[in-house]
Amino acid sequence: MKTLILLFISGIFSLFGGIFGMRKILPYFAVIALATGISYLVYDSNYGSENLQFMLLFDHYSYLFTGIILGVTLLVTLMSLKGLSYNPGSLGDMIGLIFFILCGAICMISYNNMVMLFLGIEILSIPLYVLVGSNKRNLYSNESALKYFLMGAFATGFLLFGIALIYGATRSFDLDLIRSMSETALNANPVWVNMGLLFITIAFAFKLAAVPFHYWSPDVYQGSPTLVTAFMATVVKTAGIAAFLKFVIYLSPMLGDSWHLILSIISACTMLFANIVALKQTDFKRMLAYSSISHVGYILMAFLNLNAETVSVVGFYLIIYSLATIGIFAALLLLNPDHNSDNGFDLFKGLSKRSPLLAAIISICLLSLAGIPPFPGFFAKYAVFKQTIENDLWLLILAIISSAISIYYYFRAITLMYFTAEEEATSPMPDKNIAGYMVIGFSVIAILVLSLIPGILNF
Repeated sequence: MKTLILLFISGIFSLFGGIFGMRKILPYFAVIALATGISYLVYDSNYGSENLQFMLLFDHYSYLFTGIILGVTLLVTLMSLKGLSYNPGSLGDMIGLIFFILCGAICMISYNNMVMLFLGIEILSIPLYVLVGSNKRNLYSNESALKYFLMGAFATGFLLFGIALIYGATRSFDLDLIRSMSETALNANPVWVNMGLLFITIAFAFKLAAVPFHYWSPDVYQGSPTLVTAFMATVVKTAGIAAFLKFVIYLSPMLGDSWHLILSIISACTMLFANIVALKQTDFKRMLAYSSISHVGYILMAFLNLNAETVSVVGFYLIIYSLATIGIFAALLLLNPDHNSDNGFDLFKGLSKRSPLLAAIISICLLSLAGIPPFPGFFAKYAVFKQTIENDLWLLILAIISSAISIYYYFRAITLMYFTAEEEATSPMPDKNIAGYMVIGFSVIAILVLSLIPGILNF
């Protein structure tokens, strides 16, 4: 609770700081505020759970995923020292919006009432629409904001209708009461319950960009400023997955075989389609968008067979995915700080000759995303696959095939970095951004530590 209040106050301060000419200190203020928020989180976690009027529940689950989004946002904020250079006059507004998005994300993670789920999604989404279109000089950024807004509104309609049907069947928005009335509601109103579950699942599929509700994601990722894309691919994705997982855990007594089959098909299509389409991409950010979609497919596999380890498995996967993704986007920002130019694969030509360290860091992050041992991405995928092997063997086989396909496009950038002559390079030397190198340095060190000691994260 302290963390949520701190983030809200920090957002207000950032907005006024931008008005009163304090733009230069705002990124540093944001770093301090986020570090303080993480400290509060650790402090509160030692004193058990906290229930806020049965609307928000701050427990071990909430602390885990809130810690992930705050840690990743801290890295994104360090990137913002140069990453928001395309719109320096609105720096205070943009940092304030990031804080408000975090408030919405925490509500999504900690909701104990379906009303708070809806409010959390809207608190997160509305500032995010503004961030996506914040590069006003770039028509692609404006187009991305419009597409994201329209699709987000469409998904919200599905969510509200699904919540209304569940409320009609159970007479409650409270997750605990809905769970306790599952059998009664299924017997009395099976159509309302099943349709409600289906609509809410579709709404989450839209938010997570799962196939076939993914079409907005590549355009939005490509058109958004690189920093915003990094934030969406990690923090926003983590909040959506955590909210969906809590929904599945609490309402699992209602989820029958038909729902299991639907989610299995969504997971399978998401993995296969995203990895196949990613092979043909010429823009690196667009390729990363399809990569992000494919990882949603892998994570959804863990939702199908809930057990005591599911939360830990999903949390570990998100940490590994976020570290690798942030490292790659920070490196991309060093290679191409101009948000109005293309992010083609030519950026990586001959990079190992111009900047061996940066090439090695990008390679490690890409190899981890691909799930190549001994990098921690392999252990994250293995933990998810292990949960699926007993009841969904066909899905596991498809996941392995999809992972094999992904190796090709991940290695495409690595091949250009190490097997292209330096004189063929089309991009300048990497930008001398100390904060950017700090971010990618932390990311790769964390990945290497988790490669050596994957069990160090004990949830």
